[in-house]
Amino acid sequence: MKIPSSKDGGIFMVGEIIQSTSYKIFWYDGIMNITSINEIGIRNINEDHILVDGTKNIFGVFDGASSLVPYMSPGSKTGGYVAASTASNTFEKSDGDLKTVALKANNAIEKIQADAGINLSKNVNRFATTAAVVRINDDTAELLQIGDSLILIIDADGNATAPLGYIDQDIIAMRKWRQFADQGAQNIRELVMEDVMRQREAANIGYGALNGDPGVEKHILTTTISLDNVASILLLTDGMFLPKANPDADDNWNEYADCYQQGGLDGLFKLVRNTEKDDPTLVKYPRFKLHDDSSGIALDFNR
Repeated sequence: MKIPSSKDGGIFMVGEIIQSTSYKIFWYDGIMNITSINEIGIRNINEDHILVDGTKNIFGVFDGASSLVPYMSPGSKTGGYVAASTASNTFEKSDGDLKTVALKANNAIEKIQADAGINLSKNVNRFATTAAVVRINDDTAELLQIGDSLILIIDADGNATAPLGYIDQDIIAMRKWRQFADQGAQNIRELVMEDVMRQREAANIGYGALNGDPGVEKHILTTTISLDNVASILLLTDGMFLPKANPDADDNWNEYADCYQQGGLDGLFKLVRNTEKDDPTLVKYPRFKLHDDSSGIALDFNR
C-alpha cells in the first residue's frame, strides 16, 4: 500500500487543501500530541463536527445525518449539521460520565426537532448523529461510541483494536449495491432506497444514533481502558474508512494503524480520497456518494 504524503505531489488531485491541525499538551505521564482533520465531502455543507478540548481532555468526532424529509434550520443548516453540532457542543460544555452526557445531547436534539414541529413518529423524519468520544483521565481513557463512528487503539507494538467493536449500519444496502453493480445496473441509488428507508427506521433498534429517541440508551457503548501500553488513539467518522469492494469483508484495523503510522491522519485521508476518486461511478467500492465528509482525531502519547 502506498501512503500519500507531502512528497507525493500530484498523487492527491481531488482539488482540496487539507485543513488539519496539530499541537501538544502536557499529560499525566508525558506529552500528548493531538492532530485533527475535518474535510467536507461532495455537498455544500460539512455535517461532520469535531471536538478538541485540551483543557478538559475530551475529544470527539460526530457524523451528522439529515432526515429523509426536507428540513433546514432557521440558520439555513441541515438537520445533520444541527444534530452533530448540538452533540459536540453538549459534550464540550457538560461534565459527568460520557453516557450521561450522550443522553443529554440526545434530549437536546429531541427538543430542537419537537420545537420545529417535526413529526417524530417515524425515524425517517428524525435527523441524527453518530459519535466517537474519548476523555483522558490521567492514566486511563473513557471511551464512547454511538453508531458507525469508530475508536481505534494502537498499542506500543503497532497493533490496532476497536475496543467497542464496530457496527456497519449500512451493510444491507451496500450488499444490494454490490449485487446491482455486478449486474451493471445504472440506477443503483434508486434501487436501494427502500433498504435505506428501512435502515433509518431501524435506528436505536439495530444500531445506535443520537436522534432524540430515548431508545438510544441501550445502544450507547462505553468502556474505560488503561493507557499503559497505548501509543495512539484514533477517532474516525466513516468518511475516513478505507473503501471496500466487498461490503462483507472483515475490516483490517492493523491496516489503518500502518497507514496512520506511515502518513498520519493526512495520509489516511488522502488514501481514502484517491481510492474513491479512481471509482467515480461507485461500482468498484459500493458507497452512497463519491466523497463523504471526513473527520478524524489522533492522540499520540509520548512518555
